[in-house]
Amino acid sequence: MEIVYNLPVGYTLGAVKMAFRQPNLLVNMSGERFANEEIMVNDTFTGNALASQKNRFAFIIFDEATKRYYSEKGLDFPVWFLSDITKTDNFDAEFAQALKQAPPHVFAAESIEELSGKIGIDRDALCKTVSEYNKACETGRDEMFAKNSKYLRPIQQPKFYAGRIFPNAFGSLGGIKINYKAEVLTKDFDTIPGLYAAGTDANTIYADSYVFILPGNTMGFAINSGRIAGESALAYIKNQIN
Repeated sequence: MEIVYNLPVGYTLGAVKMAFRQPNLLVNMSGERFANEEIMVNDTFTGNALASQKNRFAFIIFDEATKRYYSEKGLDFPVWFLSDITKTDNFDAEFAQALKQAPPHVFAAESIEELSGKIGIDRDALCKTVSEYNKACETGRDEMFAKNSKYLRPIQQPKFYAGRIFPNAFGSLGGIKINYKAEVLTKDFDTIPGLYAAGTDANTIYADSYVFILPGNTMGFAINSGRIAGESALAYIKNQIN
């Protein structure tokens, strides 16, 4: 399965899902930043970054002021599969509904200390990271990851919100090994007579990651592997008849 990222599938509604896909403070279970949060615009980059963290997840954190900004002014990164949602004005109602679901993956608190306890991160470590991040927001200069200053929004005003995000997948990419004739191969690289594969399920060019920065880039492989598979299958049939 290809690696992307998300809140748990089906867990939250549109406004909440969108709010936790924005370039806000991203911390792992050690309470540390591990990437420029601008990667959030790309599912693949974020999914791979999450996959290398403890427990394979992380938390996006923002405050009431940022929540209000998204509700009133609009999102930093509208998401292609929810393109009709450009603001999060339904956030409060949806968040209240999400809090009732189990297991919990979204959280709210009146202080960073309280939030650290709810999400299971060491209080001192998280407070230190938030303090350093707020300093970067104040100066407009991210010394750690050079994040664009327009996405540096401080975390100061209660309530404080956190969402747990995971590596995820919405399709397969590769997996079936084929040769240059599009014949399916066994684990020993022997051909399976009469069996052919094409398209995304045979595309190992991209390993576990679809290249979202170049939309449609698997189309060339799909079209040509389909042609090759068809030609090979026809040759196989003719050989069987003869």
